[in-house]
Amino acid sequence: MDLQAALTGVASLEYAPGKGRTQPAQQHLRQVYRELPALLPAGLSVLVSGAGQSLPYVPWIAVLNPGVTTTAQEGLYVVYLYRSDASRVYLTMNQGATQHLRNAEKQGLRGRAAERQAIAELLAESRLFRRHLSAAALDGLLGPEDIELGEPSRFYPAAYEAGTIAAKAYAVRELPAESVLRADLGRFLALYDSCVDLNDELRAKDPDAIHTTAGAVRTRQPVRPRPPLFRPKDSAEYTAMVQAQQQTRERRHEALIRDFGTWLQQQGLTAATNVHPRDLVVTGSTPQREWLVEAKVVKANAELAVREAIGQLFAYRHFFYREEGRPDPLLVALFSEEPGDAFTPLLSSLDIEAVWLDAGEWRSSDNGTDSLLG
Repeated sequence: MDLQAALTGVASLEYAPGKGRTQPAQQHLRQVYRELPALLPAGLSVLVSGAGQSLPYVPWIAVLNPGVTTTAQEGLYVVYLYRSDASRVYLTMNQGATQHLRNAEKQGLRGRAAERQAIAELLAESRLFRRHLSAAALDGLLGPEDIELGEPSRFYPAAYEAGTIAAKAYAVRELPAESVLRADLGRFLALYDSCVDLNDELRAKDPDAIHTTAGAVRTRQPVRPRPPLFRPKDSAEYTAMVQAQQQTRERRHEALIRDFGTWLQQQGLTAATNVHPRDLVVTGSTPQREWLVEAKVVKANAELAVREAIGQLFAYRHFFYREEGRPDPLLVALFSEEPGDAFTPLLSSLDIEAVWLDAGEWRSSDNGTDSLLG
């Protein structure tokens, strides 16, 4: 399923909240939930509307970073929001509305008073994000006042509007080309990363300035040296102490290692994660020759991920192989998405194989006999 098919199905199958979960449009959303992750960078997940006790008036398809949130009720995420008549769909960078409603209820408000407070809080935080994002990040995008979901008297449609940090509108029956839809989604996923970083910065400066959380913090468990073992770390966030400062780090890159390592094992290779500080060491039928894998999540610009991968691969090769008199490993830079035409040749010139996930399949810059993908 491509993005065009995913987005048009809701309208063409005539979604209506009163028709129940067995209606074709809701079944289509379930199919989107199963198939859309194959189009996304590794480590992201998909949720769709319809899991609650009743179907919403505004159906939606959300893309989440599990290190930030695992639910559409709180945190930050990218979400396609439909007008209640399904004539338009908005690609939005949004916030969890339910979380803000709970905040209002904790203050002792109930009913419409709590809803009004939640909507006001969402709108204030959307505007705060927009004030701190660059003009380039918001260029040509709509704000919270510019989208209209068709149900102003209902809490969730109004809250989705208020919680919109940025949006792009499409007429459902006149969607642009698939390549345009994918480019737009890529832009919003980059904006997602920027908003998560900005959220952390705003909360660090003033914890009361913003109430949208960035995910639960978990403690990283130490990795003990053992024979080759594939045991990916938790892909939730963890807390690290760096230069006496507490930092929250999201662990989407651990999900990337998990997905790739699992695939390698299915190909009959041995993948080891108990090789700290290296991400992954892979061996095949000849255990004397290893692949050294460094994983990087590509955000707004692939350059930083590529530069970090090169530096770490060369450093680990020096300290863990050459200084110990071991044969050089084959070097692999694992990315959450294609690093781009500018950087793939650079990696190849340094004898580093680039690997990334594309439409549910692992791709490689190297088709030779030493390629990790075979």
